[in-house]
Amino acid sequence: MISSIDRITVAAKDLLSAKKTFDCFFDTSPSYEVIEENLGYRSLIYNFENIQFELLSTLNTKNNNELENFFIKNTIGGLYGFSLVAENKEFLDKTLISPPINVKESIGNESLNFISGNLNQSENFKLSLNYYDTPLSRSENISDLFALDHLVVTTNDGDKIVNLYKEKLGVRLALDQLVEEWGGRMLFFRTGHSTIEVIDNKVPGEDVFWGLAWKTKDIESTCERLSQNNINVSEVRKGRKKDTLVATVKFDEIKIPTLLVEHLNRA
Repeated sequence: MISSIDRITVAAKDLLSAKKTFDCFFDTSPSYEVIEENLGYRSLIYNFENIQFELLSTLNTKNNNELENFFIKNTIGGLYGFSLVAENKEFLDKTLISPPINVKESIGNESLNFISGNLNQSENFKLSLNYYDTPLSRSENISDLFALDHLVVTTNDGDKIVNLYKEKLGVRLALDQLVEEWGGRMLFFRTGHSTIEVIDNKVPGEDVFWGLAWKTKDIESTCERLSQNNINVSEVRKGRKKDTLVATVKFDEIKIPTLLVEHLNRA
């Protein structure tokens, strides 16, 4: 079974430029830097209540073919993928088609070791399944954007997604609804205090990792902070979901559809 979403990964050709953008957006710095020599990548990790957000780039010392191929299609970068946490190694071994790899991420003088495999959902993004021997810890986050509300995936085959997320991975299907206004299907899969929102829009092609929505406790204050930091943010408006306020963020460089959400009835 799946216990939670693990990481949201954004690939960035210029890691320092991306760090500057997301430091301003999150109003905090990365919790730590990761170097993975064998797989040829380095990344910056921001911790949140329910996920990690990763800025990922290549190491100059070794090629990472998957990343390089992604940058051919997305020259600056973008949403590279996301990973899920398997509750136990037996589930990971049973679920993956190809053998997993051992990942050893160097964090200063320490290392984080885990097993990871590709679930091969789409050629457009990487969906991974990870297993950790020791439970993941999240350092305290001081950002007003304290957690992921949901991520958005688009597809032209909702039944395939239900088979993958619900039947194969055991993620709870909380909503399966036809939306008459645009003639599509909306699916909500809930795990680890966040949601995978899938929009079945019947557009031909592979599934797309489309966007992110972040929780804030005070959306007016967050929008004011972002505007003062020259980040393009819309006016606050009522959300489609009852008792929510939302605003849209547009980044100048990396194109990641981004929503801010405040839940007015939170406990």
